[in-house]
Amino acid sequence: MTVDEIIFSLSWAPSTSNFTSFKNSSSAEHSVVRQEQPRAQYCVGDTLDVLVEMRNYAGHPKAYGGDFIVARIYSQKLQAGASGDVTDFLNGSYRARFSLFWPGEVQVSVRLIHSSEAVKILQRDRMQDYSKVMHIGTFINGSKTETSQCGLRLSSDRALCEYRKKEDGEYHACYRPQTLPCDSLTTMQGSFLQGPHLMKDEAQLLAWENTGIEIKNSFNHVTVVGCTGHILSEVAIISCLTGKTLYLLGDSTVRQWMEHLERKLKGLSFITQETHSLSLLAVDAHNNITVHWIKHCHPWISFQTALKPGIVTIPEILDSIAVGGGQEDVIVVIGIGQHFRPYPPEVFIRRLQNVRRAILRLYARSPQAHVVIKLENNRNLNAPMMIYSDWYGYMQNLAQRKVFEDMKVGLVDAWDMTVAANSFAIHPNEVIVSNELAVALSFFCHYT
Repeated sequence: MTVDEIIFSLSWAPSTSNFTSFKNSSSAEHSVVRQEQPRAQYCVGDTLDVLVEMRNYAGHPKAYGGDFIVARIYSQKLQAGASGDVTDFLNGSYRARFSLFWPGEVQVSVRLIHSSEAVKILQRDRMQDYSKVMHIGTFINGSKTETSQCGLRLSSDRALCEYRKKEDGEYHACYRPQTLPCDSLTTMQGSFLQGPHLMKDEAQLLAWENTGIEIKNSFNHVTVVGCTGHILSEVAIISCLTGKTLYLLGDSTVRQWMEHLERKLKGLSFITQETHSLSLLAVDAHNNITVHWIKHCHPWISFQTALKPGIVTIPEILDSIAVGGGQEDVIVVIGIGQHFRPYPPEVFIRRLQNVRRAILRLYARSPQAHVVIKLENNRNLNAPMMIYSDWYGYMQNLAQRKVFEDMKVGLVDAWDMTVAANSFAIHPNEVIVSNELAVALSFFCHYT
């Protein structure tokens, strides 16, 4: 599929009403969650359906859909959780459907992340705005240093240094520095701007205090009869990874896997530590386990250095992985997305397509290789919504499913796990990271 075809396939129920005022938008406080066909108790494996009746701030029922809702079931006692599938009936009502995985008292939580009116603003802005993040490039030649503004798209009214890979269409540019050549670009740093100007009511829709609000239930809890689970042990992880090389490619949410493994496995220790900027290497010599974390290339929204000589793209890393000669036991985990949220979807989709092609080349060289895609997790509700909204992440996850749907790859649904755990943190806690890793290992290891 082309970039445009994938974008077209990522449909979202449109708000059929023009935005007039904040009081007419969806209100979690005035809405309610009801249990459909309530029962005295359920069995593990049963399905639980709840109905969400959306109202506005005046208390009137909404007559159209398009709200961004996440739903979960959980048990504080068991420290268990699972997300639900939300169906939009396009009339102001929604169904959240859950599979019941564990016994005991199960609580239901439904949150309105963004009203349909807020989603409409995010949609409008996302398709055209490349300027929400500013990058400063540093050019160094000998003892001379100059800086210039960089970005994924810049106005051509000034001379540009353009950096384009013909084979994959990836592109970024900087305004040409005063005297230094374009190939002296050495580092790049990024920070988000305030984003486009919004009307007062529009800004109120996207304010953090109106984001991710829980909708009240008309019932208490449901009772389930059933089974138990366990956390993956150190012995099981070692058994799975012995003799293998694990590549963790992407952002800091996959770097967490490496940090977790280093804490979990007594024999695994860091060989290199570059202040978490470019790459990390850890080795367990006794069990012949090697773990690499390598940072994905631009865009990277951070005050830390985001571009250095030697940093390479994920496709280039995949193409460089040695195969044969005892190197068949290669596992690759790819997790990107958070740093792409401020940009139009074509930027992320093009990167995914390039990764897809590189995975196919890896399989052609080494059919025994294993590749796992880690979807984005949700993040802090007080983040700037026009930059980091979870709606952007949700849509990017749909794009990942579309691009990789017909491939031999494992999928770790970090979105499902963090919604289920009510996490809302860019870096989930240790329990969630452990579960993400356990799911990834299950694709290529058989452990008890």
